[in-house]
Amino acid sequence: MLPLAASIAFSVEARDSQPAAAQSASVKLEDFTRAPAMSPPRVSPDSTHLAWIDKQTLVIYDIRDQTEKDVAAGKFPISDVEWIDNDNLVLYPPSTIGRKHVSAIRYGYSPVVVSKDGKVLRLLMSNELGNIFGGMLTPIVRYIRTPSPKVVTYVDDHVYTIDVANGKRTRGAKMMDGDTHAFDANGVERVAIEFKDEKFSYGVTSMKVRYHDKTGAQQTFDLPRQDKDNIYYTDFDYSEYDNGFYWSQFDYKTGTASTYRLDLATNQQSLFRNGTDKATDIMLDDKGKVVGIQTYSDREHIEWTDPYYKQMMETVQKLFPTASVDITNMSNDRQQIVFIVSGPEKPDTYYLFDAASRHLAEIGTNYPELEGQTLAPMTYVTYKARDGLDIPAYVTKRKDTPDGAPLIVLPHGGPAMRDTYGFNYEAQYFAHKGYVVLQPQYRGSYGFGDAFERAGNLHLAQMTTDLEDGVHFLAGQHMIDPSRVCIVGWSWGGYLAQAGLAFTDTYACGVSGDGVSDLIESLNEDDDIFWGGHATTYWREVIGRKGQDSELIHSVSPIGHVESIKAPLLLIHGQADPVVNVRQSDRMNAAMKRAGKDVTYIPVPDMLHGPDQAADRLTLLQDMDDFITKAFAKKAPDAATAKP
Repeated sequence: MLPLAASIAFSVEARDSQPAAAQSASVKLEDFTRAPAMSPPRVSPDSTHLAWIDKQTLVIYDIRDQTEKDVAAGKFPISDVEWIDNDNLVLYPPSTIGRKHVSAIRYGYSPVVVSKDGKVLRLLMSNELGNIFGGMLTPIVRYIRTPSPKVVTYVDDHVYTIDVANGKRTRGAKMMDGDTHAFDANGVERVAIEFKDEKFSYGVTSMKVRYHDKTGAQQTFDLPRQDKDNIYYTDFDYSEYDNGFYWSQFDYKTGTASTYRLDLATNQQSLFRNGTDKATDIMLDDKGKVVGIQTYSDREHIEWTDPYYKQMMETVQKLFPTASVDITNMSNDRQQIVFIVSGPEKPDTYYLFDAASRHLAEIGTNYPELEGQTLAPMTYVTYKARDGLDIPAYVTKRKDTPDGAPLIVLPHGGPAMRDTYGFNYEAQYFAHKGYVVLQPQYRGSYGFGDAFERAGNLHLAQMTTDLEDGVHFLAGQHMIDPSRVCIVGWSWGGYLAQAGLAFTDTYACGVSGDGVSDLIESLNEDDDIFWGGHATTYWREVIGRKGQDSELIHSVSPIGHVESIKAPLLLIHGQADPVVNVRQSDRMNAAMKRAGKDVTYIPVPDMLHGPDQAADRLTLLQDMDDFITKAFAKKAPDAATAKP
């Protein structure tokens, strides 16, 4: 293989790009809200074929002679595909979450085994009673690629193998105690990790690592509690390549992120990596080797520790400077590599790289109607809050949008979450309409340091003014018209949308999707089972404690301040929402109507927390668009926003 440093001059081939004439006038709302057009392409272990799902069709592509074979699935629903070995694939059905109980994951069909030539061979699993339940199907932890390939899975506390040829399921060893498990290439459980006292976004306070060596002997290692020193474990994984257990931890006092390796054979611990950005993912290749550490600052960054990956990724990244590049799949010999390239102006496009020819060819994109269209760049900025705190934010704005444009403020949920650099269908659609979109990473957001995240605790009023200060920041640059600003948010962002209307006069309208209106009631409704057992502690830290903090909590609950709301409010709520009870919007709607306020309410049957289905996204974004257009029409453009 040639050194990748010599591969700067890649040849790049596009696939089915739209002509330049087919520009933004042809873009429709449904082009932004659509479901992904294809599943991630998978390359066969021997480098000869690709496979992916296009709607209800399995596409098998021969890389050597560049021919496609399409296998229609008919009524059998399929969502993803994976190679079992060089000759067989497995098709996965989509899972559906039970509408009555969030933990009931049910599949209507077993995965199906298909040969490379497109012949349907058999159900991978079967159940004489008809429907297949999650416990019977998941998790499929890996495939044993031998002349008689097998699937490794586990049910309850035992490992099982399934013979791909006949579906026979064989019960194996009892598993070690733990919350998550790691298996080697032969399907043998090697590591079980037990962790306790997870702190929602900070990390895990302690871990117990149980290890089986190849003789079957078990050892146990304890990673001690360090939370009194503000040190939390943030990620962990088992490397089969070097028989090591890796973990990352973050010291919130010093802002230091460290990754360590424990040699499971010798019990020797060593420092693998130090940095300032919190490690969010220890990345392993298909051989179980650690090849990189993923972190976030203004956007996703991967610190590649493997020289091969480092040189290759740096080279490909130069071809797409405004997008993020990642590897989704590769052949065993590393000769065929599938990349995903994704950014605000280039949503989710897959490429195949041939290492021998240095040729990079486009396979397809998840948003084919947007390919070749003019989308809006996304810019990372910071601005000062009124108390001097630096607030990070993303601004999405088309290059042809004039000064004095209307503004959409789009706060994220959480609050201990964050937005990331990349394609956002709501932001891009509103930017396409000629709006500026501001996504503030208000205090309490995750990923900008412990002090910043904890600055939101018991300071919900300041979260609201952080958003307002972002509006003032853009108005001061003459970028937006401050009289035409709408705040749109989902979940905690929905709370902030209601709070923005209740506690400021900044907004011409507000849209709250699955939002909280009564914080006291939300504490009463808190479902610790759904949140993994740590929600009560987290929400007490953020919102406060009933009783001792009741006055503070009432002062920032929108439902108690309906009389102050002057702008129209659109409420949207999934009636099957397992996270925020639909009563939050039911009661807010009733309170707004009693007070004679301008409110529109859209309860959505069967929708869970947020519009994860394309049909819901399409309908609701159209409703939001109509609502915002009507609200802005009542506001004459502010001539003072024009540059002198």
